[in-house]
Amino acid sequence: MFGRMLWSYTVPFVGRCSQSFLLARALKNLLLHGWFAILRSCFRVLARIGGFSLYDPDKIVDYRKTPPSARYAFTFWAFPREQWLRTLKEYLKFREQHFRMYGFRCNMPLGSYFIRKDTNSILSYTHDGDIISIDPIHAYTKADKAAWDLFLTKFNAWAYKKNGVPLLNQSPFVNNSHVVAAYGQRWHDFAAWIKTEDPNGRMLNSFFAELTM
Repeated sequence: MFGRMLWSYTVPFVGRCSQSFLLARALKNLLLHGWFAILRSCFRVLARIGGFSLYDPDKIVDYRKTPPSARYAFTFWAFPREQWLRTLKEYLKFREQHFRMYGFRCNMPLGSYFIRKDTNSILSYTHDGDIISIDPIHAYTKADKAAWDLFLTKFNAWAYKKNGVPLLNQSPFVNNSHVVAAYGQRWHDFAAWIKTEDPNGRMLNSFFAELTM
């Protein structure tokens, strides 16, 4: 319960507050540094007492029951397990470079999942092997929504160059070149099947219509 409350409510609330006040950038950064230091201490304490288990249903966020102050957004790209540590270090460099250029950084800790190989779905993002994901997470406000969107676009371009595979329903702003590189012949087969079964595109929204061009 503590872990769920900390992650699902407290962390996004404080992150959003750091963006909401009309503070100078240096003060906002100082606030985030202090908050992340507190979070690291909390996780170290949890690790020393045996950690905690968060069951899958508890990871589901029902925004109908979540106050706006506790809502957050994220993106998801999967990377081959054997290259993940190197990719993570390179992501940290990308993140710092982006911050220096645009003054934006995520206000919540990075998420990550380990998922085993699964070939049961044609668009499985673990079709070629085990993966570990890199999931930037941010509790945005109206004031920094454009900055978050720009970060997502730049992150997509970076992840694409690092052999990443996007999760299609959780990776905003992906384009056709991203999915073709990630899924290869499977994407061509999928797009061809769609054109056969739905030649007029009646069942495609604008997002998938662009991806399957």
